[in-house]
Amino acid sequence: MTAILLALGSSIAFGLTDFLGGLAARRAHIFLLGALTQPLGLVILLLVAPLVGGTVTSEVWFWGAVSGLGGAFAYVMLFRALAIGPMSVASPISALVAVVLPVLAGLAFGERLPPLGWVGIAVGMVAVVMVSQVHEDAPHPVSLRVLLLAFGAGVFISVFLVALERAPDDSGLWPLVVVRIITSVLLVSAALGTRVLTRPSRDVVWLGTTSTLLDVAATAMFIFATREGLLTVVAVITALYPAATVIMARFVLKEHLQAMQRWGLALAAVSVAVLAVVA
Repeated sequence: MTAILLALGSSIAFGLTDFLGGLAARRAHIFLLGALTQPLGLVILLLVAPLVGGTVTSEVWFWGAVSGLGGAFAYVMLFRALAIGPMSVASPISALVAVVLPVLAGLAFGERLPPLGWVGIAVGMVAVVMVSQVHEDAPHPVSLRVLLLAFGAGVFISVFLVALERAPDDSGLWPLVVVRIITSVLLVSAALGTRVLTRPSRDVVWLGTTSTLLDVAATAMFIFATREGLLTVVAVITALYPAATVIMARFVLKEHLQAMQRWGLALAAVSVAVLAVVA
């Protein structure tokens, strides 16, 4: 039960992170936003990690670095998709991809999924097609670019999550510190290289800071959840995060969905729920 509660908390926090980060990405260049949020997250973790404890080994550095590389690419691709497309489409697509690959990784690590789980995966793939239907009057249309960015983000989110799960159980939050070192170096370098470093507006600072606090909390809850339960279970529950993003986008941004897309989102929920039950 502890793993489930932590995974649910991680899911909600990730969903709110996506929403606030997506809003910030519509107001500032993604590299500028990353140069603001990633070092901030690093500072927070450097303050908290010693309190949690844990041992830092070469294995922590390796898996943290792999996770950090996946996280950096996922960050850029996901928030770009959220910035140029409807959040209620980009977020679920990335989540569906991000849930399938960790489940497969869990199987490779020796975890087992019953036949009904494969039904859940198939339903999820159908949901991706349905939720991706384009409607002409969308203020942020569903373009092929948005779909590719969301799909790619899901792949790199999978790398990020699976690598975090492989970090030693006695490492505390230190793998997340390594993640933030990698993402900070990459995104600050990208911001410098593209010369987009400018003074951000007040609303970008507020959105970026709040999303960073939520992101740190989400990743911390995820890593502790994987230490309490199976990756296949934790990953699929965490993948419910688009629910929070879609709800916020619907009521705050007034994003409207076609009937086909609503059914697609319903199937996405069924897919993740089935996987969560049977995994």
